Amino acid sequence: MASLALPSLQVQGFRGFQDLRIEKLGRVNLIVGKNNIGKSSLLEAIQLYAATDIPRCLWQILAAHGEDRERKGEAALSSVRYLFFGRKEITGPTSPLKIGPVDNPEQQLHISVNFYTTKIDEEGIRRFKFLSPEEYDTAEILIPRFSIRIGNTPRKSYPLIARSALLRTEVKGIKMVSIDASGLDQQEIANLWDKITLTDYEQEVLKALQILAPGIEAINLTISKLDRTPIVKVQGISEPLPIRSLGDGMQRMLGIALALVNAQNGFLLIDEIENGLHYSVQGDLWKLIFHIARQLNVQVFATTHSWDCITGFQQAVQAEEDEEGILIRLEYKKEDIIATLFDKRKLAIATRAHIEVR
Repeated sequence: MASLALPSLQVQGFRGFQDLRIEKLGRVNLIVGKNNIGKSSLLEAIQLYAATDIPRCLWQILAAHGEDRERKGEAALSSVRYLFFGRKEITGPTSPLKIGPVDNPEQQLHISVNFYTTKIDEEGIRRFKFLSPEEYDTAEILIPRFSIRIGNTPRKSYPLIARSALLRTEVKGIKMVSIDASGLDQQEIANLWDKITLTDYEQEVLKALQILAPGIEAINLTISKLDRTPIVKVQGISEPLPIRSLGDGMQRMLGIALALVNAQNGFLLIDEIENGLHYSVQGDLWKLIFHIARQLNVQVFATTHSWDCITGFQQAVQAEEDEEGILIRLEYKKEDIIATLFDKRKLAIATRAHIEVR
């Protein structure tokens, strides 16, 4: 069995997490908890850890929460503060937010806002100079920038707002596919389909659709560049049908299956995985996810509010020989968010006794 990219996770200083520690992660992880406890923020932390274009990813997170109203100059700091625990106004260098494996500082991502000045070097090139606390108090020109590093590597600075789509941080990322609560749009589905068309992965996608509709015999996308609509061949019907005509659940299932087979050797993140799916298919869906995740070395992180989803997850976990599935419950302990883990044994007890874990 391939090793996990994240065997554990610590999130420190990011959004609502002061110091969240998850001592063990599985290949497939289901995250539960009350509203506004930080389930989506946990997915965002993992997204940041995997990203190569970290400043752009930070602004995408802010935009998803409507917190990106200020994007110019130092005024951008009033938006950036929402990324840091406590949401305090940024008037000086921030403490770094940290994301990575527990007790493994060499693999942890550090992101902070620091202030720089510029100077011209001997070659006539303008370079940014990091200001020490002593220099910060006396400097006339202060330029806020993101400081990013992995472990003990030297920090690199980047503008708060990326001016070029070509800008990439010097961080080796991890392949990652993400599905938000509303699912993938038509263009995202088309892009993922094009990457696996005419491969064996087409059959895995078909198997996923057959969980909902066993009569589906084939799937394809229409050729038009303006409207790449997924269509399916259904047993007993001569004409192909748009997949949407079979219900929103079919579109959701297609997105999950396509994302899963495209996340090989990386992460798959799914927010509110149960959306649009009938409770009766939850167990079969999770079994398929476990099967493909193990086969393609994907580490899956999903959130849910649904007890039926948890029950289906538990059924799939029990069918696994290895401890590959973990349920993570986020909850408050005083003012801190903590994680309670349910492995194969504890999850079986909780579902059998109908113990509330959501």
